[in-house]
Amino acid sequence: MERTMHRQLPPLNALKAFEVAARHLSFTEAAEELHVTQGAISRQIKTLEAHFQIQLFERHHRGLHLTESGQKLLPVLSDVFDRIQGVSEDLTGHSQDLTIKVLPSFAVRWLIPRLAKFQEMEPDINVRLTTAWHTVDFDKENYDAGILHSHHMSPGLHNTVITNEWMTPVCSPELLHKLPTHYVPNDLKYLTLLFCGSGCQEWGQWCNDVGTTEINSNVGQSFDTTDSALQAAASGFGIAMGDISMIDADLKSGRLRMPFPEHTSLVGHYHLVSPKNKANKPALKKFRKWLLFESAEITARNPMLKELEERHADQS
Repeated sequence: MERTMHRQLPPLNALKAFEVAARHLSFTEAAEELHVTQGAISRQIKTLEAHFQIQLFERHHRGLHLTESGQKLLPVLSDVFDRIQGVSEDLTGHSQDLTIKVLPSFAVRWLIPRLAKFQEMEPDINVRLTTAWHTVDFDKENYDAGILHSHHMSPGLHNTVITNEWMTPVCSPELLHKLPTHYVPNDLKYLTLLFCGSGCQEWGQWCNDVGTTEINSNVGQSFDTTDSALQAAASGFGIAMGDISMIDADLKSGRLRMPFPEHTSLVGHYHLVSPKNKANKPALKKFRKWLLFESAEITARNPMLKELEERHADQS
């Protein structure tokens, strides 16, 4: 007779209580998520610690911390519960929530205009977007994934490059007419530089790439998002750096012009990142595949972008 193995599993309710409390590092927030009392969470944790005969949390005046044993247990449980949820959603046909935190300009100019395509392809996946300049912190925030710029990357995450960021100066047609007839890159010193945030890495890299020495890339007007800087450029306020994959509509409409299309810099990349224990969530795998498909389609339809990518591939 075939022998069956009897699993000696810990109490499942206690495991769930621990996973939620460890993820939030808070019994109060765990109680809110599971719709129970804080006392019930505390009792479940004590039950689990008694089962393993180990301590899972350290209690300090500044809050909870996981012990070394707790740190080993948390990623395993999170992965198991994510897998169970994924299988359950597939079996029942229920909609799957996918929570993504995205940089505002990427959301407005790249993702949102195309998101309806994904929803048509995957109507059972409910994509819940949060846009914020501060990038996702998976240790403190419960998101499935985030879309980050390479300037903001953190180690230890599952990481997929979605698209390269090819940037070149852009401005309104009216502002372009204020430059000398045969303008060169150094002539941009007569215009107001527009950039995003307190830094101006994009302008600095572009000036370095084209070899211009007369432009002070540290002086200009700062905006909180790239989209705001591009709107200001279209209004004639100054000249901004534009990502080729995000300004196609502005170029076709004539709202923006490229003074130097032959001078384009690879400034960075946009990445889809997630905790490694969530990387194989079925909805996230489908979303990742779709992002890469859309990125390839954008490149294929834009001759300038296609040439830049092919040249970059040959040099790599």
